[in-house]
Amino acid sequence: MITIKPKNKEAIMEVIVNGKITTEDIEEFEMIFKEKKENYGKINLLMEVHEIQGYSMNAVMEDLKFSANHWKEFNKIAVITDKKWIGLGSKISNILPGVEVKHFDFDEKEKALYWLE
Repeated sequence: MITIKPKNKEAIMEVIVNGKITTEDIEEFEMIFKEKKENYGKINLLMEVHEIQGYSMNAVMEDLKFSANHWKEFNKIAVITDKKWIGLGSKISNILPGVEVKHFDFDEKEKALYWLE
């Protein structure tokens, strides 16, 4: 499940990932992202990842399609997790041009928000 939290900072989109990710989750994320992008231009993303239990094939395809089409519309992405493989993924994604991605531990959420601002 992807939970999208309201945020006081307009250009920051905060999401919590916990459990199974569905096509509907991806579609809701895309809709809110597009609204924010229209209003604020490039978006900063705070993504807090707890557990990923399942990822339907349709959700994977939607996610890949969205990422390919909108990668350059992100400015910074802060990934908060204790999952080592996700932290490593955030380091690898820094080779993609135009987007800064940084890993933070759960106790560093305020630091992550400060980095995004």
